[in-house]
Amino acid sequence: MKKQITFSLLILLLGFSSCTKQDNQDAQQENGELVIKAKTVDVPSGNALDKISLDRLVINTLETRNDFQWEWMDLKTLWSALQYGDHSLAIGYKPASAGDISTKLHTLNIKSGAYKQVHDKLIDLILEELNKNSATKISLQDILIEDDQVLPILTLRITDKNVLTRLYNLENVRYLEPLDYWPNDPNRASTGCAASTEPLNTADWTATTPNALVPWNFNNHQIPAAWNVSQGLGITVGVIDAGLRGSQTLLAADFNDGASNVGRTVTTGYTLGTSAFTGCNHGTSMSGAAVGPRNNKGGTVGVAYKSSLNFIRAADDVILDASAEKTATKNAFIQMGNNASIKIISLSMGSPFGSSVLKDGVDYAYGLGKLIFAAAGTSLTWTSWWGVIYPAAYSSCVAVTGIRDNGSTCATCHDGGKVQYTITMERAANNNRNSLSLAGSGFTPTYIGGSSVATSTTAGIAALVWSARPNMTRTQLLNCLTNTAQFYPNKNSTKGYGNLNALSAVNYAVANY
Repeated sequence: MKKQITFSLLILLLGFSSCTKQDNQDAQQENGELVIKAKTVDVPSGNALDKISLDRLVINTLETRNDFQWEWMDLKTLWSALQYGDHSLAIGYKPASAGDISTKLHTLNIKSGAYKQVHDKLIDLILEELNKNSATKISLQDILIEDDQVLPILTLRITDKNVLTRLYNLENVRYLEPLDYWPNDPNRASTGCAASTEPLNTADWTATTPNALVPWNFNNHQIPAAWNVSQGLGITVGVIDAGLRGSQTLLAADFNDGASNVGRTVTTGYTLGTSAFTGCNHGTSMSGAAVGPRNNKGGTVGVAYKSSLNFIRAADDVILDASAEKTATKNAFIQMGNNASIKIISLSMGSPFGSSVLKDGVDYAYGLGKLIFAAAGTSLTWTSWWGVIYPAAYSSCVAVTGIRDNGSTCATCHDGGKVQYTITMERAANNNRNSLSLAGSGFTPTYIGGSSVATSTTAGIAALVWSARPNMTRTQLLNCLTNTAQFYPNKNSTKGYGNLNALSAVNYAVANY
């Protein structure tokens, strides 16, 4: 026995020594020097593109490639985009030899070592270039928007093409993103904050004890049947959205009430503005669909009515177009990533344009074990033909969209090859009769549609399944959802594995894990 213990300890020490040696080698290879690319580009000549020309170029790229990434754009286009909006430039940085760091963002210490050196040298370079021809000295505070304290991102107010060119030519720069650029769109659709005005149809809910309403589409996913096994107890669902309505007591004093009186909690915060509470109805509807209470007030019950809620306001509406919204959403992912109590994050907002800042945020939270559901998209006028939006299209997210009760994609929902799951949430006979959730105030429900409610409903189903077997890994949880979904083992080209079955997924978890 003594030999066996000694041998096991030796293996453990050798393994530790090997890992430590590799870590030391990685640290030695990384240094904080700025390295110029082997192939550089010149400073853009002439004037920046006017807004009309720039918009035409960007939208044409989106339509031609069915996608848009700023890394595809040449230096002149990047520089031109910085001339509009609030002129914010997000600079993702790293040690020159670090390679792809997306899977280890959650492990980095950017406040010391090579990352701190690169950070400081970039600031020195930028200020040196800006002050070359400036009559008054420019300081960091004059141009600083955000110096991220967790992720290697600097966001500065920059329009100077010489500065941009020097940054563009460095191996240390992971990306340059004109964070506030957005094309003019006079036909832009609703931002998703207004409550539905569709008259309620009594065929769209059923009553359940003690006096709550079950949305019609819950039965399409065997949610009420799954409640016989699991109700989401012990799980916290994180919702990142455009704000809660402070007048909705079902997400406040009446949250831990009735059949939901299990000691669960609501935690609210904000990374945009000065409060989690706004006049936008969207966040209230999303939270209600996922975890709304089951009590005697006559409101609609949420899927996981015994789960807790952690809500962060990160936007003004559901379209992440402003620089502050992208930064705030990234910061919300950081906060939820660092919150050990949160297993599931639901995001029903996004943009048709790729954003490295958003990607860094979701990669960070994913690296810390979070299961992230994100909306596949609800149409803008000029993107109604397009597939899955961002950040749902990133591999760290699970993209969800909505379908009608006849199986077709909902009237305003995006679908495509990156969709993983679908939720039935719209009547084929009437596009305005969607799923039901909490209104901004009171107990009378309201319709809520799009891939948004499909996503929050999916988050609730995931909470039911994880509650049934709390020690499951994220991969095992996804196996439960996927292996019991509509099209499994085959994947539909635009709808992924199709509709989820909450009862089958919960039973699969109980039987297999």
